[in-house]
Amino acid sequence: VGVEDAATLFTAATVEAALLELVKYVPVALADPGTGVAIGVTRSATVNITIGSAGAETNTLAIPTFLGQRLILNAGVVGTGTRAVTAAQAINQATNTIMTFAAARDSIVLEAVTVGGALRWQVTANDGVALS
Repeated sequence: VGVEDAATLFTAATVEAALLELVKYVPVALADPGTGVAIGVTRSATVNITIGSAGAETNTLAIPTFLGQRLILNAGVVGTGTRAVTAAQAINQATNTIMTFAAARDSIVLEAVTVGGALRWQVTANDGVALS
């Protein structure tokens, strides 16, 4: 089945291909990669972080892969430690790159925007996450 796209919103010519273009914007639940591992940025996602009692845990976060991409990071389970997620570039106007989760329900929402023609994460909501 073809796609009638008078507004030229899709590059796809079939319905299946158009759906594949859209699905990357729908956040899916991704498993916590664990400490010391990069958080995947190939699609929009929600990551429920589990923080143990091993002290200071870490993750890295690459730049987004497409405009409008959304990433929700949430501390779902917290022991006595913390989790610091370091972004590859500034995530706000204060040029912060580190997001530290220390309590259950600490949560941050990032959305991909363009700054000077380059893709960047931008904080759109933050509840309890310390930024530095």
